[in-house]
Amino acid sequence: MSELIHNFGIDWRLLIAQVVNFGVVTFVLYRFAYKPILHILKVRKEEIEKGLLYTEEAGRHLSRIETEKEKILILAREEGVKIVRNAEFEAKKKKEEIAKEAETKAEKIVSDGRKAVLAEKANMEKMVQSGAEELVSRALAKVLRKMEPELRDKALVSEAIKEIFSLKM
Repeated sequence: MSELIHNFGIDWRLLIAQVVNFGVVTFVLYRFAYKPILHILKVRKEEIEKGLLYTEEAGRHLSRIETEKEKILILAREEGVKIVRNAEFEAKKKKEEIAKEAETKAEKIVSDGRKAVLAEKANMEKMVQSGAEELVSRALAKVLRKMEPELRDKALVSEAIKEIFSLKM
């Protein structure tokens, strides 16, 4: 073996110095480079795991929010339908009230019109009656000139008017 070491040109002192140098470099790198890098990687890994947990939690929270949003939208739609139904019901009620008022007003107008027509009819009958009395009086005076005018007029006019109104009814 010593011959092998001599053939390769290995010097024990140099080999030991290189082993010591390698150990010192390894210790320095381990202490000042490898450990901090491992620490940074460990912290980064923990942060990533926390981020993943937060992401999962946010996903669950988001799904809960979506579920609540859907429930709220359903309730809002139902409330909207109720409001529309109530408005339709109120509108129908108001429509019926307006129709009843219009019917009542129309009946009153018709009733007032009938009263006015009846009053006008009575007035016309009075006018016709007074006009008829005069007309009948003149006609009878021409036809019946032989009787006394006062007796003749009163008796004949009264009887003629009674006859006219009895025919009318």
